[in-house]
Amino acid sequence: MKTYNAINKIGQAIIADGLCEAIVLKGSIGRGDDDEYSDVDMYAIVKEDNYQTFMDRRETYLKSYREIIFLTENDFGVKQMLAIYDDALHVDLYTTTMEQLDHGNPVKVFYDPKNLFDNYQVVHNMYTKEDLISIFDDSLYYFVEASSAYARKNYPWTAHILASAIAGCAILLRNRYDKEYAFLGLKKINEILPEDEYVLIEAAYANLNKDGFQKANTYILKMLELILDSMEESERNACNLRFYKWCKENVNVTLFACK
Repeated sequence: MKTYNAINKIGQAIIADGLCEAIVLKGSIGRGDDDEYSDVDMYAIVKEDNYQTFMDRRETYLKSYREIIFLTENDFGVKQMLAIYDDALHVDLYTTTMEQLDHGNPVKVFYDPKNLFDNYQVVHNMYTKEDLISIFDDSLYYFVEASSAYARKNYPWTAHILASAIAGCAILLRNRYDKEYAFLGLKKINEILPEDEYVLIEAAYANLNKDGFQKANTYILKMLELILDSMEESERNACNLRFYKWCKENVNVTLFACK
């Protein structure tokens, strides 16, 4: 698999330079659910005194795999260099110290001569009750925003806003089965949800167009109803049920009124 070929070549180039204490893999590889389409999230653990030298050499390490057609840098609290290769593989190389490393995901160890990861423990950042309620209420709010775009006949913007509502529903549905990784939202959602729930997401997205918005709204409301029915009473009552009832009564009537 090209993924592991890239990991080996880039990893060995880093090791040979002697600036790195450890190399681990996160993302789908770290979780153990990667496939032939997965990208690579590689974390190089370096000491402070080697940090800048390592940073200056990242492109060289990445080029050890094959030709790079796109290269950029990002800062998510941990510095990332993102490379896309001519075989379409996507590799993210992160540079961090052991102290800065986030423990929110499992890791797969590639190189660890000092056994720094022997006692590594994952601390999952799961959604709180307040988070879930906020996502639910936001999904309702998107109906009103999308309706305004629809009334202006800006159908691409309508689709974009409703897509945010669907993405929120996906998180809430996933949280019922996969609390530890609900933050992944739509990623591999077809493997997480029961078929009868997944098809609602698929159908909602399939109808994000001028002639399908009314159908999409129906599927979104079905998802929100499922979510409400599965909530504990205290959680359900904390949602904006008045707004929910109003949206149900007004969608495709006052909201998204047929022209």
